[in-house]
Amino acid sequence: MSAAIHCGILPSDRVPTFQEFLSVPYYDQTSPELVGKPYFMGHDGHGHAVYFMGMWNQRQALSSVICEMLEAAGISPSNYILQDSFPLLNFSTKLGGALSKRFLITSVGRKISVWGIQRRYKDFVSLVESVKQRLE
Repeated sequence: MSAAIHCGILPSDRVPTFQEFLSVPYYDQTSPELVGKPYFMGHDGHGHAVYFMGMWNQRQALSSVICEMLEAAGISPSNYILQDSFPLLNFSTKLGGALSKRFLITSVGRKISVWGIQRRYKDFVSLVESVKQRLE
């Protein structure tokens, strides 16, 4: 959701509808085996490429690996931002995700997940705004 807000796919001035969430590329469509795979969401208003990646309980390890690989490729930390939005996910969003992904109760899981994100949406917008300020 943060990547979609950053790229302007989701609005930053209001809470999106259920249908708007479902129209976000990749939303609840990736398989659990693809955790750790980066996905390109798009470009922001300044031409910065925006990616997202599911990390589940591997956040620390995967973040370290990404930073080390970028450093090995000669890419300075000043040229990218890794931002963890997992702390913004509430119980409803996590429960909805589990129902949808682990237990394959997709229709119910998506509704619960979106409801949870809607409750914290302003926090996602605030996070994106802070990242955008760091890019300036």
